[in-house]
Amino acid sequence: MSLRLVLPLFFALALSAQAGDRLYKWVDENGKVQYSDKPPAQQTQKGHTEMNRRAMPLKQVEGYLTPEQRAAREAEEAQKRVEEQKRTEAKRRDKALTQSFTSTAEIDAIRDRNIEQVEALIQADKQRIETATKRLEGLHKQTERFTKRNRPIPEDIQANIAETEQELVKLNDNLKRRETEIGQIRERAEADKKRLVELKGDTVLKKK
Repeated sequence: MSLRLVLPLFFALALSAQAGDRLYKWVDENGKVQYSDKPPAQQTQKGHTEMNRRAMPLKQVEGYLTPEQRAAREAEEAQKRVEEQKRTEAKRRDKALTQSFTSTAEIDAIRDRNIEQVEALIQADKQRIETATKRLEGLHKQTERFTKRNRPIPEDIQANIAETEQELVKLNDNLKRRETEIGQIRERAEADKKRLVELKGDTVLKKK
């Protein structure tokens, strides 16, 4: 062991003997290793090491972070929380899947029932769209009669037209959303069946 290494260690042990059972080591702003019976007065960039009287490390205290380092660490911790939440949710879903179903046929039955309910709503929306469309056509015919006579269109007719057009927009949006929902129900059912087989094996395919 070189003299350059022995002297700081000897000094550290001497400090420890005088101060008690704790010793602190860190690198100062000039890049020099420092030892003391007290932690550095200010947080250093590389942190410091807390040691016992035999100069054995007990705890490493982190140094200060630059704004960039802090932002990177916060982003990393946020990502870890998201991943942990995903793992927790996946475990919860797996547990619910195995407790709720004994066969893929049961998943198919629920899928079909849910689709039937959405399809019933779709039919209701289509009927309402048809009714609103006819009402709008009637209103436009009324405006044509007023226009042919060079008379102003009454405000109540204009208001009814605007209201009916808004209703049609909402109804058509609902229709598209429900049609998308049917696709999502099918996709979710297929994913659940695949996962159930992974968790319980092929026996779930044979049960009715």
